[in-house]
Amino acid sequence: MHSQGTRSSCIPVLNIPREEYALKTEVTYFLSKNGISEDLLTFRDEVDLAALHAAGRLRLTLVDHHALPERDRPLYASLASVTPDEPSAVAVLDHRPRDAVAAAAWPRDCEVVINVVGSCASLVGERILALAPELFDAQVADLIRGTVLLDTACFSAQADRTTPSDTAIVSACEERGTGHASDRSATFEDIIAARKDVSELTALQILHKDMKVVRGLPLPGMPLLVQDFLQRADAAEALAALCAKHLSDAAVVMGMSFSGEASSTLRRDIAVYSAGGKEQPAKTLVEALQKDESLQLVERPCALPGVSLFDQRNTKCSRKQVLPLVQAALSA
Repeated sequence: MHSQGTRSSCIPVLNIPREEYALKTEVTYFLSKNGISEDLLTFRDEVDLAALHAAGRLRLTLVDHHALPERDRPLYASLASVTPDEPSAVAVLDHRPRDAVAAAAWPRDCEVVINVVGSCASLVGERILALAPELFDAQVADLIRGTVLLDTACFSAQADRTTPSDTAIVSACEERGTGHASDRSATFEDIIAARKDVSELTALQILHKDMKVVRGLPLPGMPLLVQDFLQRADAAEALAALCAKHLSDAAVVMGMSFSGEASSTLRRDIAVYSAGGKEQPAKTLVEALQKDESLQLVERPCALPGVSLFDQRNTKCSRKQVLPLVQAALSA
């Protein structure tokens, strides 16, 4: 793709190495269903962003995140800025709580859109409709609709993540795509089934399936409860390997599971793992999470050494809410 009025190439890049794509079972399923094969995708390990930045040839837009890991922080200087040729350029499009450290590094002349919505795909859809409605064809509509339904748990009241922007963009998608309001649950169920299918993955691959890194500490999210994951024979080895890979003395692992008719019942749990039995930072993390009353944590017995396990009674709190708590604990 090319930007209108410029010679710049616009390349959507998945922020994972190609070898990890197979771990994103819901992504591979849904893109394939919508006619997008892996050979059409570009992955982070296939584009040398640092070299492009150093050569002054990079204009970067961050979508669905805005805080870069330490190795990538020089790239903040290449965030897209508004120019006469590209007056609609946006540097950040996200729905997570603003990271003050990241925000301090952003160029002053860039546009940042951080709005509270259930799915960042809603912000993407709104922007396409406002600036380039001709691009909003049936394929784009179906991709955005499915992503919003997944992120909001199909507008579940229990998950409590849906905003008017989410419902409005899904309705707009249904006017242009192939989906209908009557089959939203079916679409959600299909994507959830693909996400939950980890039968071919090792425990370490499950941990890497949906992972964030916060101040060097891994924070995986899993499509199954942590308590069930810990029953695997390779769970302890996988947790140790995860921390070793990231040179971290701890990890925070979040689990979730849908059950019941139409996957209407959501459960969550969370664990803090201490690598090699080291007291810190695991102790500080446990104290910070327990102190936050909004999570409604209830400790559970756990036979695996180095693991503190909790039921999370407030299922409305996702990793989006836990991540700032972890950041603050590690910065204290």
